Amino acid sequence: MRQDDNPRWRVILEERWRDRLQKVTELSLAYHGATAQAQSGLKDEGARRLLSQAVAARRRLADTEDALGRLAAGHFGQCEQCRAPIPETLLAAAPEVRYCADCVAAVGLSASGTVTGPLASRVPTQRVAAGRP
Repeated sequence: MRQDDNPRWRVILEERWRDRLQKVTELSLAYHGATAQAQSGLKDEGARRLLSQAVAARRRLADTEDALGRLAAGHFGQCEQCRAPIPETLLAAAPEVRYCADCVAAVGLSASGTVTGPLASRVPTQRVAAGRP
């Protein structure tokens, strides 16, 4: 990735970070409100749904934070598996992407780094360490 692209990506990622932080906050407050009002607490279907949504939103926020870290370290736009440049079109669609399309297909990763397919049951954590499937 060209260094003169960094300010543009920083603006995009920081905006996404603010939006995602707001979403995490809203969902967390809604969840805590729902559990405070529900007599059955976590047994309440609405509260469980809010918790699930809050956890997913926090994961997306963490992905954005990771992308900002890669940008600061000078590794943004580089596949964490093979170190090849990630195409601009893929970054434009999902700036948090960690892997190129070839590595996603070959190793069974989602572009954000979650293990999918047959490898999912053999990998102890859902994130793959850089350079290791």
